[in-house]
Amino acid sequence: MTTICSFDCNQSALKSLIGDGKPVALVEGVWMNVSAKVFEDQVRKLAYGLMVKDFHRGETVVFTKCTDEMRTFISAACRLAHLNASFSAEADGSNIVPASELDYLMSIGGTWSRKYKSSVDRTIARLILGC
Repeated sequence: MTTICSFDCNQSALKSLIGDGKPVALVEGVWMNVSAKVFEDQVRKLAYGLMVKDFHRGETVVFTKCTDEMRTFISAACRLAHLNASFSAEADGSNIVPASELDYLMSIGGTWSRKYKSSVDRTIARLILGC
């Protein structure tokens, strides 16, 4: 299945996903400003990784030790994975993801992309259509 339209050709989808946030993504272990295409590629990997972790649709996942620049990226990935993102300096309990695990989640997400791509494509299509 191919993507209907990427964020690169549909800036309104990107705007719907990140609002006034900047497209900052984790690329090879470094947080940097990126193009819409790179942002989409990287945020998809994190969304797939979160799906692999078997969080349930609609659950809140608490991300710890995140900087402000990470929050837009993480929130976008959670939205594509149908999760709610929450941020805290420290947390106890389940559904906790420390910022140090993001690179790992993106790595496994890239491996499992084929399984979850159609779900994320549908979510992006809904963003494009304004649903």
